[in-house]
Amino acid sequence: METERDVAEFEGGEKVLDRSVKAMALLAGSSLMVLMVVVCYAVLMRRVFNAPPLWGTDVASVLLVPVAFFGFAYCGWTGGHIAVDVISSLNKPNLTRWTDVIVRLLSAGLLGILTWRCIILLEDAVEIGEASEMIEIPFSPFIVIMIIGSAMFTLTFLVMALRAWRGQPDANSP
Repeated sequence: METERDVAEFEGGEKVLDRSVKAMALLAGSSLMVLMVVVCYAVLMRRVFNAPPLWGTDVASVLLVPVAFFGFAYCGWTGGHIAVDVISSLNKPNLTRWTDVIVRLLSAGLLGILTWRCIILLEDAVEIGEASEMIEIPFSPFIVIMIIGSAMFTLTFLVMALRAWRGQPDANSP
């Protein structure tokens, strides 16, 4: 049986998760801004001065990692992803609640597998010193970002599944 203390502790944990997810979204947005500047600079140098920077492709490709992986959990937490509610509009609310729980647990499981595979990828990348082609940016820090982002998204889905199981609405969009 749940006590008021259990609910308060859960809600406190949700606040920490909410702040963490929002901080990661700010990092994703900052990375996107840097990526935009790099791409604009590379295009300007190539088109106007006919002198494309050699580092442009390497930097742009590694900057996509924080943009995507730091943004995943925020997108899921705030409901920013694309959703088709045809099935839920045809079902009873109680059935929709349980399908939400099952789908979110399955999603958390798949993201847990992704996190695990990223950890293995990190071990391999560190062992062989994997880096980008032109200016040899090490991949290890970016694989760590992949681990953090996918682990946070896994945790987000678990919390969302618990909320659905309790019959609570999802977190409010900003």
